[in-house]
Formats: sequence, C-alpha cells, structure tokens
Amino acid sequence: MLTNREEKVVNWVKKRKVATMRHLRHQFQISHMTVIRALKKYGYYTSYNHNGAYYVLQDLPEFDEWGLWTYRNIRFSRYGTLMRTIVALIENAPAGLTVAELEERLETKVANLASRLVRDGAVQREILPGRQAVYMVADAKRHTRQHQERQQLLQQPAVGHTAELPKGCSPTDMIEVLRQMILAPGGSVDQLARQLRGRGVHVTAGKILHVIDYYALKKNGSPHASGTDLSNRSGLNQANRAGRDIA
Repeated sequence: MLTNREEKVVNWVKKRKVATMRHLRHQFQISHMTVIRALKKYGYYTSYNHNGAYYVLQDLPEFDEWGLWTYRNIRFSRYGTLMRTIVALIENAPAGLTVAELEERLETKVANLASRLVRDGAVQREILPGRQAVYMVADAKRHTRQHQERQQLLQQPAVGHTAELPKGCSPTDMIEVLRQMILAPGGSVDQLARQLRGRGVHVTAGKILHVIDYYALKKNGSPHASGTDLSNRSGLNQANRAGRDIA
C-alpha cells in the first residue's frame, strides 16, 4: 500500500505522463530510494532510450504489436530494457531481423548491443547472400525456421511487371509498403497504414491494396476488405522478395 508521500509521487507522474528521477526528487525533496519505492509499489517502465532516464506508470502505455510505445521522442518497451527488447523482437520475427530492421522499429541504434547479445549467446548472427547479417534466435529448431523464411525473402521475385508500378504508387510508396509487410507480416491493411503513418510515411489503405493486388496476393473474402489478415496470403512471399530486391 502506498504511503501518503508515495501516493503524491504516483499522482504527479500520472499527470505528467512521464518523469525523470531529477524531476521527482526536485519536486518532492525526497531521496532516490523513496522515488523507486513508490514506483515499484505501483509498477512502472523505464525508457529504453535517453539512457533510461524516463519513467512511466505501468497502466499508461498502449503498446503496439511489437510491444513498443512512444511518448514524444521517449520510447518504452513492455519487455523493459533495450537488450531484452532486442531479444524479444528477434524471437518474434518470422525471418529474424537485421540491424537496419531493428533500428527501424526501435528508432535507436542497436548494432553494438546486437553484437554483445551474440557474444553472450542470447541470439545468433548469420551472414547470408549479399553479406546481409541477420540476427536469429538461439534455439536450434526456431533458428532453422527463421533461416528458411529469410532465404525465401532473399530469392528473386517470381512475378514480373518490374517496369511498371502499382496504380497511384510511387517507387518510394511501394518500397515502404513492402518493407512494412516484412516487418509486420501478420498485420491487416489498416494496421499497415497506421504503422506507416507512425513512421511518417503517408500511404493510404487504398495504395496498400494496389501494391497487394499488383503482386497477386490472394485475400480471404472481399478483395477490398481493409481489415483482412495478410499473414496467410499465397503471394506475400513474392511481394516480400520484391521488397528486398528493390530496397
């Protein structure tokens, strides 16, 4: 149960959404341990960027499908530290992840930490054709599945039309849509559009459907149902391969 002083700390953080240790100690003239005790009793997350300087109460973040949440330029993960988050993202990625793909999701540099995780045995790194370094899980069976999926993504596209673009799409639009399909293969059209907007890429659900139709991706149900799950489309791997090829 929170003491009166601890409750004041928690309520102040609720109002501000995020806070630093310096803010809290200055506001209430209390010790570091008192702040931590209050936050621990209530539950909290520490930012994985800004050197972990920011705190948020556990019931505020609305984590996305990757377990990430951003407030302004302050980023939090349901997995806690950046190291744990990198491992979790790699474990949840069907084809493993490159450093570029990790940094695109996390919006922070991770190359050094990824290398350290390899040295510690938490993940494995494979150098694939094109000198592409891909980080995969340490578990042998799951590693094999990720390796196979990544190999499929690296193959040449099996469809043509390379001289033309989907209706209404620029080359940049198409690359961004295909890249997002690789990063979030289970998302619906609406989810892909939201994720792209969150990265500052303004591509409508309609344009995403044009890209999907262009690569002959089969949808379950109506061909223009924006909530359709893309994870089981027979042509998705073809589009993913094309995305790798043009990126």
